[in-house]
Amino acid sequence: MPFVDKLREKFKMMFTLDRPPSVIAWAAALGMLIGISPYVGLQTYMALLVSGWFNLPVYPLLIGVYITNPVTIPFIFGLTTKFGMFLLGRESAAGFDWDNITLSGLAETGRALLLPFFVGTHAAGLILSVFTYFAVYFLAKAFRRGG
Repeated sequence: MPFVDKLREKFKMMFTLDRPPSVIAWAAALGMLIGISPYVGLQTYMALLVSGWFNLPVYPLLIGVYITNPVTIPFIFGLTTKFGMFLLGRESAAGFDWDNITLSGLAETGRALLLPFFVGTHAAGLILSVFTYFAVYFLAKAFRRGG
């Protein structure tokens, strides 16, 4: 189980940082918020800026940011767009005619999905960052207790 061993080592690196569990948890939570955000291409820079601005450890921030990667991004953004549609009370996006793909059809569908996408990513990011804070905080405390 090399993957599990690597994952365990990454968590150990995060929990052994010379910072209080609450600071590690805040960094991880903000990383998750940035990672779920729709600002692909800027997320690493945002994490570095947040780390410097708020004097937070960069490692937990980057772990949260890299939740979105080429493998996970279609699933995360698809689900968060659906979540945004739910929050906005929209049953579905504009229909798309796959037999007659046109530039105007793509633009129309894109406009219909843009607001649910932004609402969904930000709302899901906030919810997941709160969950991440508490999960990392309690895991860090337990790790430091030795259990």
